[in-house]
Amino acid sequence: MNREDAMKRVVRIAGVALVLLLICALLGWAMLPRWNNQPYTDHIGVTSADPAIVPANIAIAHEGQYQTRETQLSIDVGDGETLPAVLREPINAPGKRPACLFIHGSGTSGAEDFGDIANAMASAGIVTLVPAKSNDDYTVFHRDYPRFAGEYSTAMDVLRGIDGVDQSNTGIYAESEGTWIATVLASKRHDIAFAALTSAPVFKGREQMAVAMSTYAHEAGAPKPVIEDTMKLLSLDYKPFGFQYADFDADYYLKSLTMPVLVSYGVYDTAMPIEQGAQRIMRVAARSGNKAVTVRYFAGNHQMRAGKGLFAPGLPLADGYTQALENWVNGVAAGASTSGWATPQVAGVQPNQQYAAPSRTNSGIIGSLGVLVGVMLAGPILLGAALLLGLVATLRAAWRERDNGFVRMPGKRAALYTVPPSHARGTMSASITEPCWGLGVSLLTASALLYGYLAAVGAAAVFAMTPAPGLFDIGWHAVQVIAILSVIILAWSGEVMWSIRHSITGLQRATCWLVIAAAVFTLLSMAFWGLFGWA
Repeated sequence: MNREDAMKRVVRIAGVALVLLLICALLGWAMLPRWNNQPYTDHIGVTSADPAIVPANIAIAHEGQYQTRETQLSIDVGDGETLPAVLREPINAPGKRPACLFIHGSGTSGAEDFGDIANAMASAGIVTLVPAKSNDDYTVFHRDYPRFAGEYSTAMDVLRGIDGVDQSNTGIYAESEGTWIATVLASKRHDIAFAALTSAPVFKGREQMAVAMSTYAHEAGAPKPVIEDTMKLLSLDYKPFGFQYADFDADYYLKSLTMPVLVSYGVYDTAMPIEQGAQRIMRVAARSGNKAVTVRYFAGNHQMRAGKGLFAPGLPLADGYTQALENWVNGVAAGASTSGWATPQVAGVQPNQQYAAPSRTNSGIIGSLGVLVGVMLAGPILLGAALLLGLVATLRAAWRERDNGFVRMPGKRAALYTVPPSHARGTMSASITEPCWGLGVSLLTASALLYGYLAAVGAAAVFAMTPAPGLFDIGWHAVQVIAILSVIILAWSGEVMWSIRHSITGLQRATCWLVIAAAVFTLLSMAFWGLFGWA
């Protein structure tokens, strides 16, 4: 090949690479959802830094005033299933006592959970019942909130039937995902005297996760394209895998909160819309004529523990949390919702929600998680098939040349060459193998680095691990460079294969087509994750 031909070849390869990069960039743009995450700016006003709750001119019992008694119960929830439960009562508390049923969130399920909160409430004269949550058919993929509401309704009936319980002042305490169940329960029965909602998602699952994932990725130091990737994931249709609860109609059930409501959040909770959620509850309640909504913020995390992060066992409860909870329940039971409170409606540590829960979550051209998973798996699977086919082709060629190119003629002592010498065949084989091999290795490397990078960002976000400043940004640009190199190698490989296309036959042709198909799916996956967003 002379210099002029070499330059023409370089120009062709460069032109094809630029066209491919432009196509990938356009596909990446088309895959962007029709919404994005926005910083939250409508911050709530905290009237006092003290989260204490005190009813006006009403005497109530306080934490530690009574010794407590625990009783193990078994609750029949139907269909032959019984659930254990722990009943805690104040000893020698006079008269009928207010009572509270505990509803589990996604991180708890046993009757022994909430022990410190439930016992503290019982010591303030409040009867508490913590039933276990049935985990039948409760998975990452499927969660039946109406069914849970039915089981907790049965537990509510048991609590209301306990001697010494004031049925007119029996309410619920719910955390996190359990607050969705609480609203379903409230829509089914109208005898719930109060609802204490802690770390409430308030919005639909995917809208709440937009807040959580945006904040997690931002705090982990992920670059903007990675944060935008979370929006793409949250826009997808999850039906092929279940996850219908991601679209739980939180708005429909939220209007059932017509009773006095206590909304509590930890200001270190990055998973929940801690300001937007409280404001929405107050706004929806007000439309129903319910102004008895109290909001408190504590120096705590999602579990209302005095520390940051989601997975930090053994932490104490946030200062003042149980005292405020007990005073509010006792105050509601004593009529403070009508007579008034000596403390403001919104108080505690000043919150600072970083991202807003979106009002819509429309997807781009890839709208299904099933399609995305198929695209992501297709590249490696096709490359694996190409590798196997290439091995078969190699073994087949070796078998044909086992006699070093000689074919024995019947009845003759001489041998005739019927195939080219092995070194000549090796030249043609190399011209086909090298581009396929180079392209396959580059695609596998780019895919492994991309998925490994995304996994690292996710782990750092969830486990609150912050690497060296700028590390994730550097890693993202490195993956982008690998992606661009993959496009260039594809352009080079395609040019080589095209130039010798008439010589590629049989298994070799099938192998080449498999590698090219793998390249298409891999580049499509890279485009979805925003690796070509620079264009």
